[in-house]
Order: sequence, then C-alpha cells, then structure tokens
Amino acid sequence: MKNLTTTIFATAALTLALGASAATVQLPTITTATAYDVEYNGGDLSFDKFNPSLGNLTSVQFELFNTINGSIYVSNDALSGAPATFTVTTGGQLDSAVGGGTLSTLATTTKVFNLAAGTDSTLTLDPWTTTNSVTINSAGQLGAFTGPGTYHALLSGWSSDSLSGTGNASYFTNITMDGYAKVTYTYTTLPVPEPETYAMLLAGLGLVGAIARRRKSA
Repeated sequence: MKNLTTTIFATAALTLALGASAATVQLPTITTATAYDVEYNGGDLSFDKFNPSLGNLTSVQFELFNTINGSIYVSNDALSGAPATFTVTTGGQLDSAVGGGTLSTLATTTKVFNLAAGTDSTLTLDPWTTTNSVTINSAGQLGAFTGPGTYHALLSGWSSDSLSGTGNASYFTNITMDGYAKVTYTYTTLPVPEPETYAMLLAGLGLVGAIARRRKSA
C-alpha cells in the first residue's frame, strides 16, 4: 500500500512538472510608413513579420487609414440671372491587399455652393481620415505573416466627384489620398516551466528512481 501511495505521488509530481503555462500576449502596435498620393503613385504598406521564436501567432489585426486632402472649384457660367446653387460630392477609396483579401476604406464629402451669375469659388477641404480594419486568424493566412523578412500590403486608390444643381456650371476637384496602417500581432507564448515546476520534476524523478531501486532489491 505504501509503495502504491508513493507511486501515485511520484506520478502526480511528474504530471504537474510536465505541464507548463502559456500566456496570450499582444505585441506593441506597428505603424507603417505613410504612402502619399496613392491614386497616382500606388503604395506598399510594409512591416516586419512576426518572430516565431516568441511563440505561436494566433491573430493579426490590420487597420487601414485613408486621409484625404484637396479642393473643389465651381463656376456659375451664366452671364445673367439669379444666383444658382450647386452641390458637389467628392471623395476617394483606398484598397489594400492583405491576408488573402482586400480591405477598403471610403471617404466622401458634400459641399454646397451658392453663386451669382458669372462668379466662381474655390473651397479648400479640411483633411479628414476614415479607417477600416480586419482581424486575420486563419491558420492558412497567418503563415504569410510569420518568419523572417517583411510583409507587403500593396495599396491602390481611386477618387470620384459629381455635381448637381440648376444652371450652367463648370467644376473640378483636386483630391489627394494618403494611406497608412496599424498592425497588431497576438500570440501565445511557448510553454515555459515555472521554477516550482522544476522542483516538482526533480522530486518526482527522485521518487520514481527510489521505487525502481526498491523493486530491484526486493
């Protein structure tokens, strides 16, 4: 009975010793360099891949930012008559190829112009930013973010505009879109035994060795 109790204790000690704690950790967010005037220049939002020596990557959060600057010009080309009201809607969209798909963020604004015949107006837009994000946790996609080197999220964009109103008008818009991203890695650490675990492991191994010697001598 005593040997049985000792064996059970030794087995329990070994089991606890072999169990190691793993934690979920989030790395500091990476902010990429800004790609300027994406519609005409394109962009590459590059960032360091996850270092697998830290543990097992479980998710990647990718947040895309679209900052728009520009101006709107409208002219009331009528030679005479009452003032006319014109409404211009403009904006643009950024698209980033990331995680095997496309992440987009669209920004638009609408401005109203009331112009007397034969007059015009130019409005400089206050910069504004829109954002959209995706969380990638598919094992098939996470591999692309893991290892040495750099991940490249290619960026493209397009702008649009429209005018409505009564009267004879001409207009144009000048829109610039700049993009950047924020990337956050979440991972589980590799199991690392606590100091107490090593002590239990040694105790368990000692007990197992003692039991084996007794049985051999018996």
